[in-house]
Amino acid sequence: MFTNLQIYPINTKELMDKVLEVADNDGRRPLYPTHVILKDGEIAGAFCTCSPTVYWWMHSEKITNRDSYKVFQSLDTLMNENNTSSYILPCHPESSYYPLLTSRVGRGLTEYKGDGGDDWTLFLKE
Repeated sequence: MFTNLQIYPINTKELMDKVLEVADNDGRRPLYPTHVILKDGEIAGAFCTCSPTVYWWMHSEKITNRDSYKVFQSLDTLMNENNTSSYILPCHPESSYYPLLTSRVGRGLTEYKGDGGDDWTLFLKE
């Protein structure tokens, strides 16, 4: 299958700065990004694979829900290559990707909601 999505390690300060600039312009701030997501050659997201918690951001206008399935498959492959087959994906209920993650509960993901009125939900990939 051909795709217009590409994922690369962030291996220069210039690329890191550009990722953070595009994210800031989208009203987001990714945490500890290690990989950049390109769509049609443009920065459209990033995620972190150096922690068992995946801090992720995807551009609110450039990435569709269909794209996110491919991105998550790539993320899972990268995490497995790093010998991290179990990891946490935090997601806010207002995120457009929240329905994608909740649809995977019981099919590889477990959902943890805070009992202290927290806004975030944690999804554990087992």
